[in-house]
Amino acid sequence: MTRSNTLSAQLRDRVILIVAVLAIVLSASTLLAARTMTYNQVDQQLERAFTRQGRPGSPQNMAPGINVPGMAEGTVIAALMPSGDRLGSRVGDASVEQLTPMAWEALMTIPADGDKHTVTIPGMGEFRAEARVGNNRVVVALPLAEQNRTLFWLTVLTAAMGVLAVVVAAMGTAALANRTTRPLRALSRTAQELSSLRLDQGEVTVPASVAVEGLPPEHEVAQLATAFNHMLDNVQGALAARQASESKLRRFVADASHELRNPLAAIQGYAELAERPEADVADTTYALGRIRAESTRMSTLVGDLLLLARLDAEPAVELRAVDVVETVLNAVSDARAAGPGHVWRLDLPDEGFEVMANADQLHQVVVNLLSNARNHTPEGTTVTTTVGMRQGRACIQVFDNGPGISAEVLPRVFERFTRADSARAHSATPSTGLGLAIVHAVVRSFGGATQVESRPGLTCFTVWLRPAATVQGEL
Repeated sequence: MTRSNTLSAQLRDRVILIVAVLAIVLSASTLLAARTMTYNQVDQQLERAFTRQGRPGSPQNMAPGINVPGMAEGTVIAALMPSGDRLGSRVGDASVEQLTPMAWEALMTIPADGDKHTVTIPGMGEFRAEARVGNNRVVVALPLAEQNRTLFWLTVLTAAMGVLAVVVAAMGTAALANRTTRPLRALSRTAQELSSLRLDQGEVTVPASVAVEGLPPEHEVAQLATAFNHMLDNVQGALAARQASESKLRRFVADASHELRNPLAAIQGYAELAERPEADVADTTYALGRIRAESTRMSTLVGDLLLLARLDAEPAVELRAVDVVETVLNAVSDARAAGPGHVWRLDLPDEGFEVMANADQLHQVVVNLLSNARNHTPEGTTVTTTVGMRQGRACIQVFDNGPGISAEVLPRVFERFTRADSARAHSATPSTGLGLAIVHAVVRSFGGATQVESRPGLTCFTVWLRPAATVQGEL
């Protein structure tokens, strides 16, 4: 794009054109008005000249040759007498100058129509003249040299002012346009930088926001720059989310591959053991039992992965009113049977209430929270489950007085394949690291939220859900 095609250049050219046209129009109007006023003044002098020439006692037939008192210096008088005599003179400084035949002929060409006419007298210049016919034909002319000189210098002045106005307008417009369009040029450069980036892969850093200092918020360029900066922020956020998703997916695939590789390796090893010719019945039975156990573990892991994949692909779940108190009672009853070495307590409201959820998945959420407390705390730990309403939302909380979660693990405890530290590993059953991730994903599909707080001696998992009564009231 050439400089002449830029917005500032086009704006400058158009302003220059407008100012030039206005300067020409104003100069022409000024000159026309000045010429009209000066010529009117001369015309009034002509009227007075005829009045002086024709006043009582004045010899009209001899006026052209007489310096009539009060006549302005330079006044020319020409007359054609009834006798055919030609008289003509020019009033000088206390003297009278006779007209040449060519000058007299030029004056006699003026019609006696009562109007003033501009005539050029040979050898004398431009005059304003009027002809009248009485006893004789008389023409009186006044010189326009002084008026023309004034109009000339006025023309020079107006032309100079017009040129100055155009130059100032060009410089001022260029400076203003450059300052105003500076954000636009910055937007263009930033957009070009952004268009040259590879946004489909890897970590991407978008260009910095465009500054709009010096422009009011309602300015169109400022509004455009603000919207563009918001777009940059959205793009940066989307790219960061994509990068995080890709990193999470790669980590997920690596962790899943690692988790599946262990049971597959065990199954392969025990299968080879069972196939050995020298293997006896006891070895074969043991190998088949281990194969069954590892298969069950792998089946559980694959099931959890499929559940998470389904929740990611179809986050919308058909929600119905579910009795949360009954669900918690059933889950805690199952936990007592599975972990008799722990102390299981309940803190339930006097009356049950319903939440918007899926009954089976809500039961799995509570079971996973209780299993997490059982597997990661020593026997004798007290696990308390409470249900209630807080701040207009249903709340399920699972407390335990175990050793707590380390500060390094706590921020990512709901991430997939997150393993507890050794301080909370108190179960012989290896953890898949997916239980709390399933809790988080399922609760989020309900439109709820999860929280965790932990310190030595107290760990609390909180699940927030929407009560059914509130949802029905909203509908």
